[in-house]
Formats: sequence, structure tokens, C-alpha cells
Amino acid sequence: MAEGSEHSCTFHRMIATIVLLVLLPSASSFCPSLCTCESDRNLRTSCINASLEVVPIQLNPDVRYLNLTANQITNVHFTLAFYYQLESLDLSHNRIDSLGSKNFESQEKLLALNLTHNALQSLLKDSFRGLKRLELLRLGDNQLEQIHPTAFQALVSLRRLELMNNRLVSFEDGVFRPLVALETLLLTNNQLLEVPYEGNLQFGRSLRHLDLSTNLIEYVANDSFGALHELRTLRLAGNVLMELDWSAFSGLNALQLLDLADNNLTTIPTVQLSKLYNLTTLTLSGNSFVELPAVAFQNLFQLRELHLDRLDRLEHIDTR
Repeated sequence: MAEGSEHSCTFHRMIATIVLLVLLPSASSFCPSLCTCESDRNLRTSCINASLEVVPIQLNPDVRYLNLTANQITNVHFTLAFYYQLESLDLSHNRIDSLGSKNFESQEKLLALNLTHNALQSLLKDSFRGLKRLELLRLGDNQLEQIHPTAFQALVSLRRLELMNNRLVSFEDGVFRPLVALETLLLTNNQLLEVPYEGNLQFGRSLRHLDLSTNLIEYVANDSFGALHELRTLRLAGNVLMELDWSAFSGLNALQLLDLADNNLTTIPTVQLSKLYNLTTLTLSGNSFVELPAVAFQNLFQLRELHLDRLDRLEHIDTR
């Protein structure tokens, strides 16, 4: 069937259902088969692995927690406007390839949105419009390659953003700028070629946890994290780092954990590390160090854990 015909059929089915709901008010809180609907004060509905192809629109309009995990849902077009009281929505493990525009506009009370394990390739300008109270957004395990510069414009309350296991190579300027409350950003296992600082991370003044592990970053330039004064943990493991500029970690005054494991570093970055006065955990395992020179870890007075395993090329450790 042609794509236009499919959309037309879906639209007419939706109109027919709306008419049915108007004619039969008692059906407004109908619970589909294979779903569990709790009518207590929490108003939870769970439709896990219920063979749904669309978001059901006949549930209680006051539902707060809706779990639609492991179905065959392909989009959320025109279906969520009925549920303006939602606080948590789980659409993980479906087949959603597009969020469209303004489909979350009625979810002003939504706090958590899980879209992991879908087929999303891009995020449009108004994909999350209306989600001004959202605190958790999970977008991991998709096929994301592009994010519109204003896709996150409405997410002023977002505290945790998960984008791991996608296909992101870079970000246009301003993508992260609206995320003034963001504390945790997970970018693990993408294809990033550099630290996305200018125009993006430079606005992360509330950021505490940043994971850039398992990307394709070769080089960390001066002031790549300069504005991240609140950052506590930084993970850069599993990249292809060969060089760190002298001031690569400038500004990270609060940093407590730094993971540089499994890169291509050949010398201990003593100078680069020396200003991390609050560092308590440092991981340098799996690099290509030949020796550990004298005072390699000078000024790291708070260091409690130092991980140096799997150094296959290591030949000499200075007694100092």
C-alpha cells in the first residue's frame, strides 16, 4: 500500500475512534486487551508487549504513567493530545522513526520520556515543543544522525539527556544551549570527531556528569571544557586520543573522576592533569605508555584511585 494511503487509513481510523468516544462516554476509560490499567490515584496504564501498532487513544485521559514498551508503534502523530496529565511516558522498544512536530505539545506536566531502542534518525525543530517540565529524556539506541539546532528549545528543566548508541558525528551550534538545567549528558558510543564545546558544551554551566566514551575523538584542544566549572565526572575512554593540549582540562576545578582509558596516549599527561586539584579517581588503563616518569602525577593531592592496568608497552616505572 502507498505511504499516502496508509496515512489516510490511519487518519480515518483515528476520526472513527474519536466519534465513538463522543457517542460512548463510558468508553473514555476503556482498557485495551493485554494492558493493565490502574484506576487508583496514580492512574497507571501498562501495555507492555501488547501488539499495539498505534498509541491507544481510548485510555483514561487523566492517566499519569503510561508504559507502551515493546510494541510495533511507528509514530506518535495526533495520538498524545488526549493525555494532558501525563508525568511519565515509556515508548521504548518500538519502531518509531519520527517524532514529527508538536506531538508533545499537550504534555506540559511530563517529567520523564523514554524513547530508547527505536528507529529515530533525526529530531526536528519542534519535536519536543511543550515539554517545559521534562527532567529526563532517554534517546539512546536509535539511529540519530541529525538534531535540529532548536530541537531542545523547550527543555529548560531537563536534567538528564541520554544520546548514547547513536550515529552522531557532530552538532550544529546551539543544540545544547537551551538546556540550562542539564546535569548529566551521555554521548557514549557515537561517531563524534571532537569535543562539542564551542556553541554547545560552553553553555553547560550546570553540567556535572559528561560521558564522551567510545567515540572517534583524536585531540582535546585548549579550553575544551573551560566553562564546565561544576563538572564532577568526565569520561573519554575508548576514543583515539593521541594528544592533549597543555590546557585541555582548564576550568575543570570541581572534577573528581577522569577516565582516559583505552586511548592512544604515549606519555602521561602530567602538565594537563596538574591543575585538577580535586581529582580523586584517575583511569589511564589501556594506553601506550612506555614509562612512568618521575612525579608523573604531581599536584594530584586528592587522588585516591589510580588505574594503570593493561599497559602492554610499559617497560619502566621511575622510583620517584
